[in-house]
Amino acid sequence: MGRFIFLFLALIAFYAVFSFGYSLGQKGKPVGLGIGAKEVTNTELGKPGSLDFSLYWEAWNKLKDKSVISPDSQKMIYSSISGLLSSVNDPYTVFFTPEDNKRFREDIQGEFDGIGVELVAKNNLLTVVAPLSSSPAEKAGIKSGDIIVEVDGTKTDGVNFNEIIDKIRGTKGTKVSIKIMREGTEEPLIFDVIRDTIVVKSVQWDTKDIDGKKYSVVKINQFGDDTDSLFEQYVNEVVKNKPDGIIIDLRNNPGGYLETSVNLASYFLDGGVVVSEKDRSGQQKEYKVTKKARLKDFKTVVLVNNGSASASEIFAGALQDRKSAEIIGEKSFGKGSVQELIELSDGSAVKITVAKWLTPNGRAINGDGITPDIVLTASEDIKDDNQLNRAVEFLKNGK
Repeated sequence: MGRFIFLFLALIAFYAVFSFGYSLGQKGKPVGLGIGAKEVTNTELGKPGSLDFSLYWEAWNKLKDKSVISPDSQKMIYSSISGLLSSVNDPYTVFFTPEDNKRFREDIQGEFDGIGVELVAKNNLLTVVAPLSSSPAEKAGIKSGDIIVEVDGTKTDGVNFNEIIDKIRGTKGTKVSIKIMREGTEEPLIFDVIRDTIVVKSVQWDTKDIDGKKYSVVKINQFGDDTDSLFEQYVNEVVKNKPDGIIIDLRNNPGGYLETSVNLASYFLDGGVVVSEKDRSGQQKEYKVTKKARLKDFKTVVLVNNGSASASEIFAGALQDRKSAEIIGEKSFGKGSVQELIELSDGSAVKITVAKWLTPNGRAINGDGITPDIVLTASEDIKDDNQLNRAVEFLKNGK
């Protein structure tokens, strides 16, 4: 399946973000967990010898014996694991129940029913990373940075992240009411969004004829399963038609496969490093170009905004450091960590941050993002794409 860098295929009101790290797979070792301390069998060799787990089981048995709510044992186990992972204070280290894991795998295949927005629990707030291009969420007016405070009347504060995701998802044609707090607005905004089947074609392009010159504009919606083949078609067309410049639009691209971001960046880089991975021990692994630099001689601009995350930031950071493109727009999201998705014995899974990404010049992406060479806030008038216009101006005049 390859390596990811989460976020996520961030394909709908989804999970944290779409890019993870490492390959999906590797079954976890089974651990038998009974409903009482005497019934527990723990065969894991890595059990910390200095910790007294009897305290946990003491609390477990008290809850089972005393609670008037009749707690469900399986739910208690899953909630315990979820709490364990949340203790590291990393929004991308999370637990998936078997149902969550199954849905997650379906999502990364690129087709699902939903509203088409990527979410992350940031500072304990359900925050929009980016709406997908042409999705119901984007059409309704939901924007990157919006904080979802209610879904169909249910407040998101204090509610399990995946439970909220379940409320946002649903059958095509049904409506979901989303209440949002947005920076610069005093009152919450309410969006009634009609769910639809989301099918994401990751690469789309056209040619703009301006003042007698031709500019090739390619929109990369995500770095997904079909991106490599579609972008290769695009490269062939560019080489054949020889436009006067290339504009790569990564705005609201939440990320995708690591290998794909490296492959696409390689078309612009004449050898060398695209990105480095730094693990918990400080060891670094370099990812170098994988393709012939067929587009290196074309003048190129990359558009980003705060919805550009993960694989998008790897791509933009590599071209910026290597002086292969001018970056225009708003500072990117700052999602530069790698998650390993590990399946457990019952079909559930844990997603754990195992490394962070560095640009070719050693800049950290996580938390910092990519600052454009030309910082330009998007116009409120969606008919006036001032960032795209600025990109054309740069290609025409070189400044």
